[in-house]
Amino acid sequence: MIKWIIRIILVLITFAILSLFFLSFYGLKTDYFNSTIQAKVKAFNPNLNLEFQKTNILLDLKKLELKVKIKNPKINLANTSADLNKLNLNISIKHFLKGKFALQRGEVELIKTDIKQFIKLANQIKPSPYLFIVKEIFKEGQIEGKIKINFDTKGRIKDDYEIVGLISNFDAKILKKFNINQSDFKFELLKNNYSFYVIKGNINEIDLANSEFKIIRENKNLNVKGNLVSKANLKNIQNTLELFKINLLEGKVDKSEISFDLKSVLSFQLEKYIKVKNFRVNGNGNIHFLNIKHKIDTSELKKIFINYNDSFQITDTKIKFLLDNNVQEVELEGLVNLVNEYENFKSKLIVDKKKNNTIFDTEIDIKSSIIQLQSLNYRKEINDPANLRFKGNRKKNEGYNFEIVEFKESNNLILVKDIEFNKKFQVNNLKELIVRTMHSNSVNNDFKLKKNKKIKVQGEIYDVRPLLASLNNGDKKNTLSKKFNGEFQANIKEVIADKQINLLKFSMISNIKKGKHEKFTAKGEFSDSEFLDISMSPTGDGKTKVIQLFSDRAEPFISNYKFIKGFKGGKLEYESTYNDEGSNSNLKISNFKVSKVPALTQLLTLASLQGIADTLAGEGIRFSELDMDFNSKKSEKNVVNIEEFYAIGPAISLLMEGYVVKKELVSLKGTLVPARTVNKAIGWIPLVGKILIGSKIGEGVFGVSFKMKGPPKDIKTTVNPIKTLTPRFVTRTLEKIKDIKEKNKN
Repeated sequence: MIKWIIRIILVLITFAILSLFFLSFYGLKTDYFNSTIQAKVKAFNPNLNLEFQKTNILLDLKKLELKVKIKNPKINLANTSADLNKLNLNISIKHFLKGKFALQRGEVELIKTDIKQFIKLANQIKPSPYLFIVKEIFKEGQIEGKIKINFDTKGRIKDDYEIVGLISNFDAKILKKFNINQSDFKFELLKNNYSFYVIKGNINEIDLANSEFKIIRENKNLNVKGNLVSKANLKNIQNTLELFKINLLEGKVDKSEISFDLKSVLSFQLEKYIKVKNFRVNGNGNIHFLNIKHKIDTSELKKIFINYNDSFQITDTKIKFLLDNNVQEVELEGLVNLVNEYENFKSKLIVDKKKNNTIFDTEIDIKSSIIQLQSLNYRKEINDPANLRFKGNRKKNEGYNFEIVEFKESNNLILVKDIEFNKKFQVNNLKELIVRTMHSNSVNNDFKLKKNKKIKVQGEIYDVRPLLASLNNGDKKNTLSKKFNGEFQANIKEVIADKQINLLKFSMISNIKKGKHEKFTAKGEFSDSEFLDISMSPTGDGKTKVIQLFSDRAEPFISNYKFIKGFKGGKLEYESTYNDEGSNSNLKISNFKVSKVPALTQLLTLASLQGIADTLAGEGIRFSELDMDFNSKKSEKNVVNIEEFYAIGPAISLLMEGYVVKKELVSLKGTLVPARTVNKAIGWIPLVGKILIGSKIGEGVFGVSFKMKGPPKDIKTTVNPIKTLTPRFVTRTLEKIKDIKEKNKN
């Protein structure tokens, strides 16, 4: 009997063990628990309906749980449904027997489902502000994945959920400006920690395949971090930069395109899920091609870079960059094209929005550029190897500070240190300047400037011809700003004034205040017996200044006038009184000769004085003296009023008046008389004529009156013969003849 009992017990134990083994490893397929499971699901959400056929139940002895595996279930909620690949539930046996909520965990495997439908279903199961945001972001696409969730004893989902999956073929829009198209990415969503990996896709035409993003939630803020791998061929760069509130070249762009591949790290915060804060991205990569055509006014730049083509192109260029809310930093090294040829360059640019400051450091080869520095009479031609570097900073609406500007080409060097410009590009301050240039295979500039308490210029040679040309052209542009002050001293061994006339031992002392010379004196020597003296000083009222110039050689000051060719000899005296209202000036030149003066040649020809005209075109006409009074008024911009222009010589005498509007109009009228006729006319004047020229009197036409008017390149001249000289002409002639004779006696 005992044996049978033992046998029965052993059989039962064996059966139990086998049953437990079977339930633990193979499970039990049944529909017995279908209604119970569905009831428990409804207990979690009354509107949630779970459809399935059979379940497979396995036993977990260690946790005293039942593992319920449901294949191909379907979730229905209101008007929304989703097909599942599987649904696994872990039920506590202990809680089940006590009648408590027994569902411990759940694992759902979602088959590919429309993402809009899935978001709607998820929000109905458990409403969340994140799901509302996600719903606004995604426009279309499909989602598949696994969801693992845990429940508390009251049937609520715990926060330690885990969601992994794939969203494919989706379009989305973030913050109403970032467009994502036809993309696939994997995702993993944990409590307050969301990870995304882009398999394929682009955002605003930028390919982001193989990029990673992580989002960490802190209270009501989302901290976004990303490792971006980006490639693009953009036809309009500005459209992309506007996403980050960056305005390329202040909007003055006609065309902008770029091709690149980059790796970068991005981070920003979405405050209250909406407002972007603490944006930052830094990275590196390659720019295969960049083309920017702009509409910035480059007229001043083209006076230096003659063949600049109003565009900026780079290729095969490495880039490093850092962008955040306050700072934009970019480093470039590669090839740049400014004049239809690519050349090496490297550049660093830092834009500090908070300080309104831009820091720059650029070095570029400019072999293909034509460089014209008119103020130094220097020109670099195409294919002359050269290098340019400039480093400094710019404050918005204030100007530029250059720590260094360096231009090197063969034996030519221009080096500027610590120069400060205002926004009109006038010099506020300057620490050091070194200039060494060549013209026509000879050194034409070699000097240094240093500014400490005083501004000192010392050197071997200085080419003053461009300065004289600018004075003759009426160039009144102020190079120095009102912030520039200092005592100026210059000593130059040789000053190039003309091809054959140089000034030696030039020295100058000046006091510069608010960018203008308060007073100065300058001296130099053309030879041991020929000198130059220039001075400027204020008058008693302090508002009016007087410039006086005396030169034993007039040619350096006259030769740059385009309408006079072949000026020879002469001494020059010039005096001008000027203030803010205008100027009154007098110019005297004595004992000189001119040839090839088109206006005078035309006048002589029309006056039937062909012999004198031939002389002018040949060896030239000599004048004993020229005296001109002229003025200009601030209210009459670019107008020079010639009160009187009188010239007397062995061949002709000339008296005229009128005005000239710079580059627009010439209007002159006057009297021209051959010298022989002048002598005869003066001889008719009782006593005075006899004393000056003797008693011999001849006959003939006295001369002509004339008018000249028109644009500088198309002046119309008319003449009329005259029988009687005007009293004014006679008076001026008498005065000049008397002055000339007195000078000859002395």
